[in-house]
Amino acid sequence: MKRPAIDIAGKTDKGCVRERNEDSLAVDPAIGLLVVADGMGGHSSGEVASRLAVDTILEYGRKMVGGEKLIVPEGGRESLPIRLRQLEYIVQIANTMIFEKARAFPKNHGMGTTVVAVLADEKSLGVAHVGDSRLYLYRAQSLQQLTEDHSLVMDQVRQGVITKEQAEKSNLQNILTRALGTEEKVEVDVAEHPFFAGDILLLCSDGLTKMVPEGEIAGMLKASATSAEAADRLVEAAREAGGADNITAVVAKALAGPSMGLKGFLWRLFEK
Repeated sequence: MKRPAIDIAGKTDKGCVRERNEDSLAVDPAIGLLVVADGMGGHSSGEVASRLAVDTILEYGRKMVGGEKLIVPEGGRESLPIRLRQLEYIVQIANTMIFEKARAFPKNHGMGTTVVAVLADEKSLGVAHVGDSRLYLYRAQSLQQLTEDHSLVMDQVRQGVITKEQAEKSNLQNILTRALGTEEKVEVDVAEHPFFAGDILLLCSDGLTKMVPEGEIAGMLKASATSAEAADRLVEAAREAGGADNITAVVAKALAGPSMGLKGFLWRLFEK
């Protein structure tokens, strides 16, 4: 199967209210790795946690996927495809790094972060996530959320206690049921999905989804000629809606065309 060229762009912004940006992002087009993390904790600890998460995932992703030899982690769920075992292992390493740093430095006690990470190739994508940062897929005029939030209100939605519309207005939206680095061990949700030319991926923090309705997000993904334009539009829309939180969007568009190998990955990374 031919490898599609993938146009990747990422943008993060502190928004209109927060003093600091505790979101972080990272991309490595050569191995198809995309990561978004939304940190939490007092002082600057949220920023520390999210940065440590994306840096760790990027470092170990390059070692395991981008090196001369494919590295398969020992242990874990052997029933999973290799790529998902790698992602699960890498995210668990990030969890350990954050947890140990918080334990070693009192000022970072209790810090944590959400994370959503994707490994994409010419035919499919592997996904790992913890928390409420999301992965969306735009395909055939339709936007689909591929991750399930690990939050109190979304647990209530899944149990039928409240509706999704009620969850979006709840004052309990920020209560997470799972986060990276807050416990010694973490359960990582992993999944695999097909990936076709024309598909658009969006990884984002809740600073986007709480400000911009999904219908508007879909419209901007559809109307934007490039991933960079889409990321710019999404962040600006969240700011115009009030920018109550930090805002991060990473957009990856699978382009139709002949195989271009690793050099076929076109990317731009914008960070404020």
